[in-house]
Amino acid sequence: MNTSYGAECDWQNHKLLHIDRLPGRSYIKRWKDVQGALRDDESEQLGFRNLNGSWKFLFLEAPELSPFGFEKPDFDDGAWEDIEVPSHWQLKGHGRPHYTDLYYPFPVRPPFVPRANPTGIYRRQFFLDDLSRRQILRFHGVDSAFHVWINGKLAGFSKGSRLLSEFDITSLVRVGKNVIVVRVYQWSDGSYLEDQDMWWLSGIFRDVEIYEVPLVSLFDVSHEVSFDDIYKNALLKVELQIENKTEEVREIECVISIYDENDFCINKKRIDTEVGAFSTSKEEISIEVKDPKKWSAEIPNLYTLAIELSSKDSILEVASLRIGFRAIEIRQNNFLVNGRAIKLKGVNRHDFHPDSGRYVTRRTMLQDVLLMKQHNINAVRTSHYPNHPYFLELCDYFGLYVIDETDLETHGFEWIDESTRLVNDPEWMPAFVDRIERMVLRDRNHPSVIMWSLGNESSMGDNLKAMAYRARCLDSSRLIHYEGDAQCEVTDVYSTMYTRMPRLLEIAKTEGKPHILCEYAHAMGNGPGGLADFQAIIEAYPRLQGAFVWEWMDHGIRRRDNRGREWFEYGGGFGDVPNNRNFCIDGLVFPDRRPSPGLLEYKKAIEPIHTSLIDAENLIINIDNKYDFMDLGDIELQWRIHTNGIILSEGKMRTPAIPPRQGEKVTIPFDLESWRKNHAYERAEKAKNLANIGDCDELLSRGRYGNSVFLNIDYVLAEDMRWAKAGHVIATAQFELSSKSLFQKPRITKKPAQFPVSSSIDHEHSRQKIAIFGEDSVYEFDSLSGSLRSWIYKRHKLIEKGPSLNFWRAPIDNDMHILPNWCEKYFLHLFQEDAREFELQKESGEIIARSLIWASPPSQGWGFECNARYIIRNDRWWRLELFGKPYGNCAASPEMIPRIGIKLTLPLDFDAIRWRGYGPGEAYCDSRSAQRVDIWKASIAQLHTPYIRPQENGNRYGTDAISITDRQGFGLAIISEKPIEFSYHDYDVDALEKACYDHEIAHTAYCILNLDFAQNGIGSNSCGQDQLPPYRLKPQEFDLGLEFYALDPETSFLANAKSIGES
Repeated sequence: MNTSYGAECDWQNHKLLHIDRLPGRSYIKRWKDVQGALRDDESEQLGFRNLNGSWKFLFLEAPELSPFGFEKPDFDDGAWEDIEVPSHWQLKGHGRPHYTDLYYPFPVRPPFVPRANPTGIYRRQFFLDDLSRRQILRFHGVDSAFHVWINGKLAGFSKGSRLLSEFDITSLVRVGKNVIVVRVYQWSDGSYLEDQDMWWLSGIFRDVEIYEVPLVSLFDVSHEVSFDDIYKNALLKVELQIENKTEEVREIECVISIYDENDFCINKKRIDTEVGAFSTSKEEISIEVKDPKKWSAEIPNLYTLAIELSSKDSILEVASLRIGFRAIEIRQNNFLVNGRAIKLKGVNRHDFHPDSGRYVTRRTMLQDVLLMKQHNINAVRTSHYPNHPYFLELCDYFGLYVIDETDLETHGFEWIDESTRLVNDPEWMPAFVDRIERMVLRDRNHPSVIMWSLGNESSMGDNLKAMAYRARCLDSSRLIHYEGDAQCEVTDVYSTMYTRMPRLLEIAKTEGKPHILCEYAHAMGNGPGGLADFQAIIEAYPRLQGAFVWEWMDHGIRRRDNRGREWFEYGGGFGDVPNNRNFCIDGLVFPDRRPSPGLLEYKKAIEPIHTSLIDAENLIINIDNKYDFMDLGDIELQWRIHTNGIILSEGKMRTPAIPPRQGEKVTIPFDLESWRKNHAYERAEKAKNLANIGDCDELLSRGRYGNSVFLNIDYVLAEDMRWAKAGHVIATAQFELSSKSLFQKPRITKKPAQFPVSSSIDHEHSRQKIAIFGEDSVYEFDSLSGSLRSWIYKRHKLIEKGPSLNFWRAPIDNDMHILPNWCEKYFLHLFQEDAREFELQKESGEIIARSLIWASPPSQGWGFECNARYIIRNDRWWRLELFGKPYGNCAASPEMIPRIGIKLTLPLDFDAIRWRGYGPGEAYCDSRSAQRVDIWKASIAQLHTPYIRPQENGNRYGTDAISITDRQGFGLAIISEKPIEFSYHDYDVDALEKACYDHEIAHTAYCILNLDFAQNGIGSNSCGQDQLPPYRLKPQEFDLGLEFYALDPETSFLANAKSIGES
C-alpha cells in the first residue's frame, strides 16, 4: 500500500483545482512555416506527438492500494495488462458502467467521495531526441481527476473531466526514453459538478499529446470581428500573448496574415515588440478587411489566420486559426447573426459511441456532423460539456451553430431537496468559475460558437453569476445562455426546456429577451410527436428563435451473448443501481447512428423550403425560402405527377434564386394540353388496368385514393456541397390534385359493379361453429360470439383467427406517465368482449351475420357498444361493417385511449405486404409529415422498427388498400372506404411488453394484423409535451367499412409498388 505521495486528499478537496496545470488558452496549431499552416495537415504540426495507443494498466479498488514506487521509471509493470488509450476502463472489463439521469451513485457529502474509489494507473514510454524547445503535455479529457508523473517526478494534477489540461514538462524530460505515469480516480469532488444524465465512465477517454514550442512562443491568441453598419466591411481585432522563457529580453517580429479559401493573402500586418525575460507581452492588432465573405451555418466561409513569430530573421514558429467573419448582437427581442435574426433548428449532443463510450473518434464526429447537416439541422448544443476541439472545427467547416456548454451539472442535489447547496457556497465558486474559464479560453476563436452556456440543471445562485461575469470578461462577443436563470439575471436569452405549447405561445406573444427551447421533443423510443406543430409556432413568432431536440443519439452500450445475439444496454443492465433505466435511450439516431423515424420527421419539420399549392388546375405553387442567408439558386426542383403508383409525367427545373426569408410563385412546367393531345391519360388508364385485373381494379377505385392524382415535389442539391452530393433531398412536398383537371373526364365512368352473388354459397350450423362454404372457400364463425374463426380459400388458410376488437397498444416510452392510469385505474389492457346477440341469415343470396358486442374493461361502468355485420357474397369477397359508440358512465372514462380498431391473425408465411397510403416509413397521426401517399411494398421484417426497448412500432397511417400474400401469391386484399391505420408483425402485444430488448421479443407462429380506426398520437411525454389536442384519441363513436378479397397467383393487386428505400 502506498499513501506517501502527499496526494491522498487532492481528489476530494474542492479548494484545490490543480497542481502546476498551465492557464487555459486557445487550442492552437503550430507549424514551421505558413505553407504548413495553409495545408492544415496535423501530421506536419511542429514537434507534435500523439501518445494514444497501448499503455500498461493496473486497476485498483482504491488509490491507497497503489503499489509502492509505481511512478518510478524503473518500476516493473510487466505483469500489468495492456489498455488502449483513449478508452474507459469499465468498457475494458474493470468495474461496471453506471447510468443515472439525476442520481449521484454515491452518498452525497461534498467534497468527500467514497474511500473505495476505483483507480486506474497508466504507464507508457515516449522518446525525445531534442530538448532545445519546451515540451508541453496535453490531456483532452480524463474522468474524473488525475495525477501525472514524468520520469518519477510529479508533473501535476487536474480535475474537470471534459476540459483540456496542459503541463509544462520541459524540466522533467530527457533525451531518449521517458516514462509517463497517470493515476486516474473514478470519483473526485469534481464528480459533484458532473451529474449529467449519462453513463458514469472513467479513465483517459480523449487524446493525450505532447507538442513542442520554442522558448519564445505564442502563448495565446484571440480575435473578435465587428462590421460596419451595413455588414459589408469588417474590422478584425487580434490579441496576442507572446511568452519569453529565456533570461534575455527578446525583440520579436510578428506578422499576421489572413488567407482566403484559395490560400490568397487578402491582408497582413506586421508589428515589432519587445518581450522581457521570463515574461509575457500582450499585443493588440486591428486589421481592416474589405467585404469579406461572411460565415454562417448556411454559408460557412472560413479564412486562415496565420501568426508568424520571428527573431533575428529566423522564424520561431507559425501558429494558425481557422476564422470566420461573423458577428452576434442583440436587437430588441432577437439575437442577430451578421445583422439577421436566425432560427436555430438544433439538437443536443452527448459524446457517445456504443463500443467506446465517451471516446468518440474523429470519424464518428464527422459522421455526426454530416448526418446533422443532411437532416437540415443547423445547430448543436454540446450537452453538457465542451466537446473535443475537432468537433468544433467540423462545425466551423461544415456549418453548425454551437451552444458551447460548461462541464457542469449538479442535478442530483434536486433529489435531496438541496438544489442550491453548491451554487451558493462561496467555497465552491472557484471550482465553478474555473470550468467556464477553461472552456471560453479554449474555444473563443471558433466562429461556430455563438453562445456560452453556464451548464445544465444546476439551479441558480452566486457561483453561476460569477461564471457569467467571468465569461463576459474573457469574451464579450457572444451571448450567455443558461436555462436555470429563469429571470434572465445574467443571460442574454430566455431559455426554457420541455415547455408545453400553451406556455410557449404565451412567451411568443410577450415582450422580452429572445427565447430558445434548449431542450424539447424528448426523442425517447417511439417519438417525438408534434414536431411539425411546434416548428410552425417557432416559425410564426419572431421572439421564438429556435429549439434543440433532446437528444441526438441513444446511449446504448453494445453487448453480445455467447449465441452471437447483439443488443444495446441501458441503465440497470450491468447491475448498476440506482439507475434511470432506459432514459438514456432518447435519441434521434440509434446507438449505431442509424436514423430513427423521429429524425426523418424532424428533417421534414425543419426543412428550409416550404411549398404551398396556389392553383391546382395550372400547377402554380408558392415556394417560401426559410433559409436565413442562402438563396435557392443552387437547388433543383424535381416534380412528378402520379396515380396508383403510375407516373403520369415528371420533370425538373432549377429553382429560382429566391432570397432568404422570401417567397415566390412558380409554375410547374407541365404542358397539360400537349399531354392530353398525346393521350397520355389513355396509356395511364391502360397501364392501370393491366396492373389491376378485373375485380381488383374495382376494389381499388373504392378506396379513398382510388381516383387521386398526386403532385410530388423534391428540392435537391444541384451541385455537390461539403456535406452532401448533388441530388441530396433537402425538402419535399405532396399535393393531391383533382383527377378531372388532368383527365377531362371522371376516372371512373360508372359505379363499380357489385361482386356477383355466388349461387353455391351456403352455410351449416353446429353447437360450436357455423360454416359458410362455396366452391373454393370455407368461412368459419364461432356460434356463440359471432366472430370469424377462419377463412380458407382454395385450400389456403387466409385468416387463422378473425377480427376481434382492439383498444390497446404496447406502451411506448411517451406513455409512461399515463400508463399507471391506463393500467391501474382504467384497466385498458384488459378490455373484455361480451357478445350479446348474434344472428345469421341468407338475404338475396348473400350470407349476412350480425352481432352486438359490448366491450369494456373490468370494474368499469363505461365501454363501447359495437354492431358488427359480415356480408359474404361469394368465395373470395366479403365485407365487414363495424360501428361502435361509447356507452355507460362516459364521464368516468379516460381522456385518451391507446387505439380503436380490430386485429386478425394470419399465417406466418404471409410475408409480402403492399399498401396504398402514407409510406414508406412508420407514421402516426402526429408524426407523419415525412411520409407520402403512394403504393409501397415491404416484408414483415421491414415493418418492424427495432426500438432499443421494445414498444408499439411500425404503424402505417392513412391507408386505404392493403395486400398481404405468401410467396406463391395466395393471400388477401383489404379495401377501406376511409383511410385507416395498420400494422403487421410476427409477434403480439404481450411479447413487446415482456421484452426488455429487441432480441428478446418472442416471435409467434402466426402474424398479427392490426386495422385501426385510429391510434392515439405519440407525443413526447416521456419528458415534456403530451399528445397535442388534435391527436388525442378519445372514447368516441367509430366505424370501419372493410372489404376483403382473396388473392391468388393469377391476381395482381397494388402493382407498381415502391420498395422501402425508394422515393
